[in-house]
Amino acid sequence: MTAYSYLFKLTLIVVLFCTSGVDNLSAQKVLKGTIKDQHSGEQVPFASVYFKKSGIGKLADSSGSFIFHFQNWPKDTLEISFVGFSEYDYALDPATITTDTITLFVNLVAGKYNIGVVVTGRVNRGLQMWKRIVKHKPEHNRYRFQNFSYQLYNKLELDFKNVDKEKLSENKLLKPFSFILENIDTSEGNTYLPVYLTEAISDYYYQRSPDRRREEFKAIKTLGFKNESVSKMLGGMDQNINFYNNFIPVFDKKFISPISDHGDEYYQYKVADTQFVAGRRLIHFFFSPKRKGENTFVGDCWVHDTTYAIQKMNLRLSEDANLNYVNKLSLVQEFHLINDSTWFLVKDKFVVDMTPLGKSNLSFIGRKTTTYQNIIVNDSSVSKAVAKNKMKEEVILPEHATNRTEEYWNETRPEQLTKTEQSVYNMVDTLLVMPKFIRYTKLIDFIGTGYLNVGNYQIGPWHNWITGNSEEGLRLRFDL
Repeated sequence: MTAYSYLFKLTLIVVLFCTSGVDNLSAQKVLKGTIKDQHSGEQVPFASVYFKKSGIGKLADSSGSFIFHFQNWPKDTLEISFVGFSEYDYALDPATITTDTITLFVNLVAGKYNIGVVVTGRVNRGLQMWKRIVKHKPEHNRYRFQNFSYQLYNKLELDFKNVDKEKLSENKLLKPFSFILENIDTSEGNTYLPVYLTEAISDYYYQRSPDRRREEFKAIKTLGFKNESVSKMLGGMDQNINFYNNFIPVFDKKFISPISDHGDEYYQYKVADTQFVAGRRLIHFFFSPKRKGENTFVGDCWVHDTTYAIQKMNLRLSEDANLNYVNKLSLVQEFHLINDSTWFLVKDKFVVDMTPLGKSNLSFIGRKTTTYQNIIVNDSSVSKAVAKNKMKEEVILPEHATNRTEEYWNETRPEQLTKTEQSVYNMVDTLLVMPKFIRYTKLIDFIGTGYLNVGNYQIGPWHNWITGNSEEGLRLRFDL
């Protein structure tokens, strides 16, 4: 056999082997998906994913993802479950499947929490875990440091919920703006219309003694209006949610933290399982109210088994919580190690579902997401920054912060906008230059404030133009 003949045959064998492998791979069936909390949009890690008939199953990974491989599609039902959520079922029927890959985007809906009955006389692992967390709270509360600083990225989104697309599209006044309805999203089980989005990037400084806070805005994006007070809402001065405190403020009420020093008087606790994430053993810890009607939460958290520091906390309002017009509310905080021993807040999410007209009528959802970067603790640079303060708290809002380019935002955002979020900006940009929208805006402003600007003149207030009394009868006036 010549060398040429040998190489030719060897090449042929390799090609045949690879082709066979490709054929087998292409014939393989793949079922994959990601699991999220429908309300908060956060991934649900380590959810149970299994087939009811065959019993084959696994846990989703730390990002809420899972994948199954089959030679042939089974006739079975996939069930996804997680404590605190209603089960999700997906039926597989080979007779109706025409593809080799199925991708699921699963949104779990919060259900009733049932952490089991606590049996007296036995060791309550949940209560023991709570005691350990409380004992180590002073070691993990970020306000224990003399000072710290970080870069904040805040994103605030407003969505309308339960939008009747057909009814709105038939409204004559709204017909010129019908393109807005193209942004309606039904992926979460309800009808959502994202209508507004704002962003801000700032440097935040905190000093414990003497107490000083300073925030310097680097970029603000508020399309459609220039309002300093609204811009400051996007900063960090008003972000007082700290799960390590005994109380958590929610609107005008204080709710009891599940890791409060007296949390055992208000909550039931349970330890479910443990998982290894990035080489660290995390304990899954659940809690639910002992009694109805109290200002408490339901939820879960992941706890580092060595330091008893919170790695991620998920809080939701219980069904019988008493907050005016609030249907649902989710609070999420995530912590990472910034050095060998210091856990620090890196993500904060607040989602609220407001229903002033009733659950089935038009309502809205507000979503505020905060990312913390460039974290510095106990550093002289922080002391130098707060030394510039003339008051205890100062917010610096330079003019250039409101005029940043798209290139700046694309380079500086810690996470890129989703397709839906970008469509909100495109929608607002289009609205702001439409003559009819400008006229509508001026009319609404005139009705609301009483004043109308016409060139260099201001007309109003209109509500003084026509008055009357029994002595003088009808009185007319005009203000310019």
